[in-house]
Amino acid sequence: MSVATESVSESKQSGLRTAGVGAVSGLGAALLGYLLTYLATSGTIENSTASQVLEALGSGLPTWKVVGWVFLNAHGVATTFPGLFGTTSSANLVEQFEAFSALLYAVPVVTLVATGAAIAVAHGASSVQTGVVAGAATVVGYLPVIVAGLALFSVTVGDAVARPDPVTAVLLAGLAYPVFLGGVGGAVAAALR
Repeated sequence: MSVATESVSESKQSGLRTAGVGAVSGLGAALLGYLLTYLATSGTIENSTASQVLEALGSGLPTWKVVGWVFLNAHGVATTFPGLFGTTSSANLVEQFEAFSALLYAVPVVTLVATGAAIAVAHGASSVQTGVVAGAATVVGYLPVIVAGLALFSVTVGDAVARPDPVTAVLLAGLAYPVFLGGVGGAVAAALR
């Protein structure tokens, strides 16, 4: 086997290992972010006037779904609600609920930067460029969770659906956030080595 062939083979194995670590780590980052959001907001959601009114009317909205909306809202993804005559409106619950802290916006940032740094360390990134690439692999595990969240966090209201905006969820929360923030974490970890 030639040196060039061995180098290509090692590069492919390294890339597959990074993608595998990115998939597991990205999944973990998304689940940790959701869990932190749940811990920070579920009590407020359960005790809100809107939740109590829905329960009294017999159409309780599961807290875990609303937490999913808040989790995606922390990524800048609006939640869309059906309106009258086929119209829709959108809201960011982090901004709407005064009881929610703006620190919720830090949850995806911190989890993704930390995950990107962990992937870069696990990959053994020795340059900022390899750190960025390794950290950006977070998207491999993060994107599927965001896409699954679109289905899981949807609530049917009559003939309409209340849910996070699908386009923004995929493009911003599923792709841009993990690629950029994971890459930043990877770059920082590699630069500090």
